[in-house]
Amino acid sequence: MVTSVLMDGAHFLSKTATGIGSYARTLAATLRESGCHVAVLHGRRVQVRNESPLGLAAQVFGNEPRIGRRTRLLRDASFILRAAAGGGRRSRAVNVPIDGVDLSAFEPTLPPCDQVLNAHAIFERAHRLFAMKERFIELEVPGACKAAHWTAPLAIKARGVPNIYTLHDLIPLQFPHFVIDIAGRSVQLHAAIARQADHIITVSEASKRHIVELLDVRDDRISVTYQPVPGLPKIAQEDAERLVETVYGVKPRAYALFLGAIEPKKNLKRLIEAFLLSGVDIPLLISGPLGWLYKGDLALIDAVARHARDAGQPLVRRLGYLPRRHVVALLQCARFLVFPSIYEGFGLPVLEAMQLGVPALTSNTGSLPEVAGEAAVLVDPLNVAEMAREIKRLASDSDLRAELTRRGPPQAASPFYSRWTA
Repeated sequence: MVTSVLMDGAHFLSKTATGIGSYARTLAATLRESGCHVAVLHGRRVQVRNESPLGLAAQVFGNEPRIGRRTRLLRDASFILRAAAGGGRRSRAVNVPIDGVDLSAFEPTLPPCDQVLNAHAIFERAHRLFAMKERFIELEVPGACKAAHWTAPLAIKARGVPNIYTLHDLIPLQFPHFVIDIAGRSVQLHAAIARQADHIITVSEASKRHIVELLDVRDDRISVTYQPVPGLPKIAQEDAERLVETVYGVKPRAYALFLGAIEPKKNLKRLIEAFLLSGVDIPLLISGPLGWLYKGDLALIDAVARHARDAGQPLVRRLGYLPRRHVVALLQCARFLVFPSIYEGFGLPVLEAMQLGVPALTSNTGSLPEVAGEAAVLVDPLNVAEMAREIKRLASDSDLRAELTRRGPPQAASPFYSRWTA
C-alpha cells in the first residue's frame, strides 16, 4: 500500500528561503523515490467560484500583485475578528488540478509531487492566529493522508494524522538579536511545536543537542537526517568559465565567493573587514537574496565597493539573487568559498562547495564542523584577525587548495549526507 504524505510548499515559491527551500525540495524528491505519494500544500490567496476548479492552478502558481500590510489586514478583517472571538482555527485544503500546466521552468525549481493542494492564505493566517491566541490552525486534508511533514516552524497541524516538524535551528532562542521577533512569538512557536509535535526532525547533531537542552525535548522524539543534497547540476567547465567571464566579468579562479542571504548571522561585516585586512588581490563576490536587518551590511558593501572603484579595483561586489545555473557556475569557477556564519543549523553552501571540489573557509561553530569535517578551513567567526590570516593563506597556497579539493568530494558523498538517515 502506498503511503500518502502531506508536506508544505511554504518555501517553494519564495526566492529568499534558500536553505529551507532546498531542504523541502529534496525532501519531496526523496519521499517520492522511496515510493510515497506526495501531496504539496500551498497557501496562495485563491477564489473558488461555484466549486469550479478552472483557474485554480493559475492562481496558485501565477504572480501575485504586491500589496501592502494594511491591504492584507483589510482583506483578512473577517478572519481577524473570528480569531479574536476564539474562532478561525480550522482551514480546508482543496485539490488543485495541474493537468496541462507546465511547471518545469520555475526558478527556483518546483519538486516532483503527485498532488497539489491549496488552503487560502493558510501560512499568513496561521502566523496571525498564533500571534493572537497562541493556537495552531487545524487543517482538513482531502484524501487518505497518512502523515504531515512541516518543513519549517509553522503553526499548523493536519487533523487526524501524525504531524512531523523540522526545526533547522534555534536561532530565535540562542541569537534573538539576529531576528525580528515581535513579543518573542517565534520563541513561543518553537516551544509549542516541541510540545505538540508527534516527532521532530533536525539537520545536525548540534541542532539536536540544542533542541534537547533548550526546549526540554526527549532524545527519542528527535531524529537527525542532515540535509541530503542531490548531485549539483555541474556545468561543463568551458561553459561555466564563459558564463562567469561574459556575464560577471571575472576570470575563473580569480575571485572568492560568498553564498547566502544577507542577514545578521551570516557575519558579512566581519567577513568584509577580514577580506580587506587580508590584502588579497582578488575580489569577493556576494551572491544571495536580501534577508532581514541588512541595511548595515548593504551600507558597508556599498562603501567598500565605491572606494574600490575609485582605486580601480572591484574588491567587493554584491550580485543579488541569481538563477541556480549561474550560482553553480560561479561556485564551480571560484578560487574558494567563504562562509564564516556565526551559526548554522546545517550550512548548505559548504556542502555544495565540497561536492564540486571547491576549497572552502567556514566557521568552527554550530553544525559547520560536522558538515566540513577535515575538508575545509575552520575559523572562529568572531576573530577577524584569524579570518584574515586564513583568507590570505587560502588565496595564496595552491597546495592547500589542492588538498581541500581532494578531500571535499568524499566528505560530501559520505552516507553522512547523501541519504536520509532516519
